[in-house]
Amino acid sequence: MATATKKPRKRRKVTQAMKDRDTASRTAAREVLHAYATACLANPAALEQFRSIAASIGWKYDPASDDDGYSLQNAMLLAAQRRPLIHCGGFDYWLSQGRCVAEGEKSLFTFRHIGRKKTEEERAEEKKLAEEGWQSSKRGPRYYVKKGTFDVAQTVPRERCPHCGTTPASPEDRTTQCPPDCAVFAPQPGGKPPRELVLELMQAQLIDADADEDGEE
Repeated sequence: MATATKKPRKRRKVTQAMKDRDTASRTAAREVLHAYATACLANPAALEQFRSIAASIGWKYDPASDDDGYSLQNAMLLAAQRRPLIHCGGFDYWLSQGRCVAEGEKSLFTFRHIGRKKTEEERAEEKKLAEEGWQSSKRGPRYYVKKGTFDVAQTVPRERCPHCGTTPASPEDRTTQCPPDCAVFAPQPGGKPPRELVLELMQAQLIDADADEDGEE
C-alpha cells in the first residue's frame, strides 16, 4: 500500500518592506491605545463609556479562546478608533445580517489571533528560519494587526430593514441609511467588564509606551 508523501511547506522571503509595514501598524496601534488610555484614566465618564462599549460589542476574558467576542484590548483598540461603538463585525458578517458596508466607510483594525497553537518543535523551527529571513507562506505570526471590522453605524441595509422598513434605492445603493432611532442601532445586551480589570489594562498601555520610549536610541 502506497503511503502519501508529505509535501514540504512553501516559504516566502520576508522583505524589509514587509517588516516595515508590520512595525508601522503595531506602532500606530500602540499610539492609539496609549492616547485612549490616557484620556480614560483622566476622565471617569470616558472610562465608564468604554465599559459600556465593551459590553455592547461583546468582550471576553480569554483573548485566545474560541468564544464569540473581542478581547478587552481589542475592545479598547476599537473604541479608540470610533466612539460610540454599538455592534461590530467583519465585512462578511454584515452581509449575513442583510447589511453592507456604507460607501466611503473605512474599516477598523484589531489584533487578531490566527492559526492553531504551535508545538515546541514548530516554534524552534520557525525561530531558526526567521533568523535566516524566512517565514511560512501559510501561517504568519499568531498575533498581528488586520483591518476589516466595522460598526453597525458604518453599514446600511442591503434589502428592506426588518426593524424600521428602510429599503435601498437599488441593489447597488450603499448610501441609504436607517433613521437614528432604528432598533439596529440600539446597544447590545451584555455585562460590563470589571472596572478593576479595565484600569489594569489601561495602566498597562502607559507602562508599555514608557518601555518603548526607554528602549529608543
